[in-house]
Amino acid sequence: MSTPSPSLRGGILVSTAGVFGSAFLWLLSFKAVALWMGPEGVGLFSQMRQMAQAATVGATFGGTNSVVQGLSERHEEAARRQFRATAARLVGMSGLMVVLAILVAAPALTQFFLSSGAPALVATVRWLALAVLLNVAGTYALAVLNGYRSYPYLALAQIAGPAALVMLLAGAWWWRLPADPFVLSLSFVVCFGITCLAGLFGMSRLPRLAAALPAPRLAKAESRVFLRFALSNLAAALSTTLALLLIRSWVIEARGLAFAGLFDAGWTLTFNYTTLFLTACSAIYLPLLTRATDAQSQKACMLKTAYLVLAGGVLVCYGMVLLKAPLIKLLYSPEFQPSGEVLSVLVIAVLFRSISWVYGTMILATRNSRVLLLSDLALNLSLLATVKFALVGFSSLSALAWAFVLPNFLYLVFVVEYAGYKNPLMRRRLIWPFLLAAALPLAALVLTGAGAAQDWSIEQWCCLLVGPAVAAASLVAYKRVVL
Repeated sequence: MSTPSPSLRGGILVSTAGVFGSAFLWLLSFKAVALWMGPEGVGLFSQMRQMAQAATVGATFGGTNSVVQGLSERHEEAARRQFRATAARLVGMSGLMVVLAILVAAPALTQFFLSSGAPALVATVRWLALAVLLNVAGTYALAVLNGYRSYPYLALAQIAGPAALVMLLAGAWWWRLPADPFVLSLSFVVCFGITCLAGLFGMSRLPRLAAALPAPRLAKAESRVFLRFALSNLAAALSTTLALLLIRSWVIEARGLAFAGLFDAGWTLTFNYTTLFLTACSAIYLPLLTRATDAQSQKACMLKTAYLVLAGGVLVCYGMVLLKAPLIKLLYSPEFQPSGEVLSVLVIAVLFRSISWVYGTMILATRNSRVLLLSDLALNLSLLATVKFALVGFSSLSALAWAFVLPNFLYLVFVVEYAGYKNPLMRRRLIWPFLLAAALPLAALVLTGAGAAQDWSIEQWCCLLVGPAVAAASLVAYKRVVL
């Protein structure tokens, strides 16, 4: 595996800027909703976003991975055009079917996922169908730009929509508009619409064919291969999205929108944005890992990514634990201080999730559809079981947060073992010491009840100082891996 070229390194920087810019703008949108509508508004906004994401995942066969994978495997522009024609037709048809289903089933969806049959909320869900249609088109455009490594236009599309979203929600708060769910659905329409337009503009700047294609679409055999992998990817991704959607509906039903809003604040600051960041990082990592054909280059690609992700994740997670009170006040409002209980626990799950993403991407890169499906189903079923247990047996935010730690730890164990099975050079000792050294002090901080920084004991400060040491060790290990 060769060292990335200067142009690729520049693309990585641009893509990273797009990822962080998009995540920051979504964070500002939650801040605007928190100031405008309070915890209940955040709970509703987050659930609507999850509903739109679930529908989009279903319509795009699991998101961008299937299209990125297909384009990365094809180097000739003619082959890429044939693949795009087939993928666009399939995504377009599934998108229309999903949107029609939302329009028809809006009352049932509102009752199930929002625990309400209010006409205003039913109308809001119907408007959300338009946002889903735009998001499907935008997601396909982002996947194509990703597959072509058109990183400047990819970053533009990633940032443009959330920027419009923030402006609309900030305007609603500034002008003290009534807390109307319709404005939230309108904000999603604007956000995904701008993203779609920016993505289509980027696609218009891609290379053009000099002559017409002899066959406008893929052959039937190639189409079946793509569809088989896409359906497996869909089932795996949709199981995750639907599990989170179901969990939020359980929380709303059992504890109300305000409790759900407090949990979502901690979730958004930790797990949600980590997942968004890692998904966006696949723009770089998945194509590189797919092209790593021998065991040594595959090992180098995975370890470099794992150490870099771990170093950054450790610094961010420990920093959030240290500054959780002012961070929540700054990014939400003083009403959301109980969300600190969620944040302190979920950072542990975040570290597990980050490394399992690095190792688990091998399943995508090798297109092992059966393992992809079964592993994700097992993860999400165990997550649903632990969350249900926490909601029935406990009433605290921290108990609900702990329900996410165990399933993610078990999934991490599985993907590390799977990577070692597929590539004997991927030894357990290359990652577990770093990861345990990072996670155990965070667990100790939660169990000792660390509060504000000025009230912490010497032992708790010692736990906190482990984070920078682990991050430094990860960076040293990163530099020792030769591509």
